[in-house]
Amino acid sequence: MSQAAAITINDGLATPVARTFSPESVTPALSVFSERSAGIASLFKKLKLTNTFASGKSTVNRATFKVEYPVAQVVGGVTSVAYILRANLELILPDQCTDADRKDLYAYLKNGLAHASITGVLRDLDPQY
Repeated sequence: MSQAAAITINDGLATPVARTFSPESVTPALSVFSERSAGIASLFKKLKLTNTFASGKSTVNRATFKVEYPVAQVVGGVTSVAYILRANLELILPDQCTDADRKDLYAYLKNGLAHASITGVLRDLDPQY
């Protein structure tokens, strides 16, 4: 089991800025990390990691990675949340899968997210035809 520590990820600006997500709440089942540069709690960007292990009738392990990205609006001098962008990634890993299987799946996810066709759909809202 890895110990929770701050997670630094570059943002998507033209000149990327490293954003640090600090542990907010950490348990074996759910870990929440917050990027607090907004200064207002409702505008903190969050990363959430979960693990659910196979037990009883369930023969699969599940791991999720979620991102919450609130966007601010100012109305009458009051800053609030205009909307929240969200992403949810769930890995379903059968109990009998090997370490090599998990590494392959992770590589397909990681490298797939960098592929132009997938980036076009997910980031640019450019559907396939």
